[in-house]
Amino acid sequence: MTKTEIPVAPDSFKKRHHDAAWSVLERFASGLSEKARSQGDVVSIGDINKALGALKNQPALFEDAWYALESEVIAANARRTPSIRHDPFGRLMVSRFAHLLEGREAGDLEHGALSREMLHPFFQVIRMMVGADTIEQIDTEIRTIVETHADAEDEMRDATDYWDHLSANPLVSKQITMVFVRMAMHFADYEKRKNWFIQLVNDNMHRNGASWEFTESHFIKLIRALFRDVRAILASPDQSALLAAEIDHGKVTILRGVMANLDRDIAALHNREAAAWQNDQPA
Repeated sequence: MTKTEIPVAPDSFKKRHHDAAWSVLERFASGLSEKARSQGDVVSIGDINKALGALKNQPALFEDAWYALESEVIAANARRTPSIRHDPFGRLMVSRFAHLLEGREAGDLEHGALSREMLHPFFQVIRMMVGADTIEQIDTEIRTIVETHADAEDEMRDATDYWDHLSANPLVSKQITMVFVRMAMHFADYEKRKNWFIQLVNDNMHRNGASWEFTESHFIKLIRALFRDVRAILASPDQSALLAAEIDHGKVTILRGVMANLDRDIAALHNREAAAWQNDQPA
């Protein structure tokens, strides 16, 4: 049988799958052709089903297609490691709430864990909120930290361990904290920003076909984790005084307002969870 040429995009992965699929179809067609020649160019439905059954009994039939897929997956994983290294901003963000993601300490989605489907929408919303110029500035600062303190074991650490390792250096810890201080300032109008944040994460997820819902409870847990360092500084008179000297007292007052609103949300969430737990107990 002569292969009918079908235009394929100049992508090696697609091309290899295209060729592997054609090899299976050609083998099927070849078997039918031989059957037809022996029967006066007549092929019955039964003959077609027998030919299909014969293909099912060939365990190596799809090996070429599998090898094409397997090699691409291996290559993608090989590319993933340097991409993590070269996305320090994303890595820093995730380090603060990785424990809330499904499959980690938070458990499964039914128990309140964050779906990994929200990661890309989350970064989209963060970039919209903070602005391109500030993101670029933060990214440059973080890259400088990474390059200055890089060592051979960096890629062996996950996001949380990586930044906890760097934060052991007081200067680096201060630089990292200032990233989250600047982000927290964008929540000055807390309720409005909260509703905006939740809506946009869901809009971006659902646009990509996700059915999971990012709720207010998810938001509270996420923001609490993101701003843990900021809350710790404001709870310390000495550290908050140093922060005020760096960014001025007015901004510290704004930050205190943001954290007060967050604390109220956390308390309300705990009350809801406690009430739900009591309702689930047997009478």
